[in-house]
Amino acid sequence: MKDWFASERGAYFFLLLGIGLIALFGALEYRFPKAEQLETARGRVLWQQETHGAMYFILSDKQQLVLYTKGDPDIRQRQTIRDAELYPVSVKFYRQQKAGTGFAPGDFYTAYVVAVGGKEVASLDAVRSAYRRDNLTALVLGILATLAGIWRVRMLKFSPSPRRADDETPASRRSR
Repeated sequence: MKDWFASERGAYFFLLLGIGLIALFGALEYRFPKAEQLETARGRVLWQQETHGAMYFILSDKQQLVLYTKGDPDIRQRQTIRDAELYPVSVKFYRQQKAGTGFAPGDFYTAYVVAVGGKEVASLDAVRSAYRRDNLTALVLGILATLAGIWRVRMLKFSPSPRRADDETPASRRSR
């Protein structure tokens, strides 16, 4: 069986994979909310559960929120949530982005900005740049895969194929 990565099918696979990854980057950038789309919840933290990639918590105003580690690379916002049993915090979240968990009932809304005493722990622009830094991985991989696909398609289209001159059937390595 022919190795399909080296064939025309593989070349188009890489081309489409690259285009898909570039589209994924565009969708992730488009999906990030603007400051005017965020709602604010205030209160003390009544419950929290930390996982590998996120911190789920419930505020005293009954808002269920999730703070992803992707938007908190320096861990300051998560530390503020851990300490928020002692003092109230305000959290800006986006109601259109929700996640369900297996360990608590209901929907958890994505939190972006945590503030204590009116002072933001991290600005929305800092959170956006942390998301963008991670999303750029998809863009770079998409560009590389697209270029590899274009190169392979071009090489296959312009390279001479091993054919016999007499009947245009593929040449065999064994003599008949």
